[in-house]
Amino acid sequence: MNMHELLPKVQELLVRLRTTASSEEKELLAVAYFALDFIEVTGNFYPFEAFLQSWNSPDGTLPTVASFGSLEEAETWLKEHPEPPHGAYVLVSGQPYSVFHFRHLDRRLLLPARSPGTRASE
Repeated sequence: MNMHELLPKVQELLVRLRTTASSEEKELLAVAYFALDFIEVTGNFYPFEAFLQSWNSPDGTLPTVASFGSLEEAETWLKEHPEPPHGAYVLVSGQPYSVFHFRHLDRRLLLPARSPGTRASE
């Protein structure tokens, strides 16, 4: 199923789940619903679909935007990047790192990411 078919079905499920959810859960479900709506409105179906395919890949690899031989190289890239992709993954010496860019603080970080085997279960 492609993203154009899948996203509306997921949104329908989120609406159904709201009927029995607590107030806090309703708020969380609304955030998920509008995140999917944002993907649709901004035309990000294909990047999201590629991300899901990478995330669910049989070899368990994380979708990465860049690869570096050392942490120093990765930090230089992050420092010089005009718009670091917050939430993306990069590989440093074969190990996954998460990219964090807090624009309002002008703060950029690379932190070790969870290994693919420790992803949240479905």
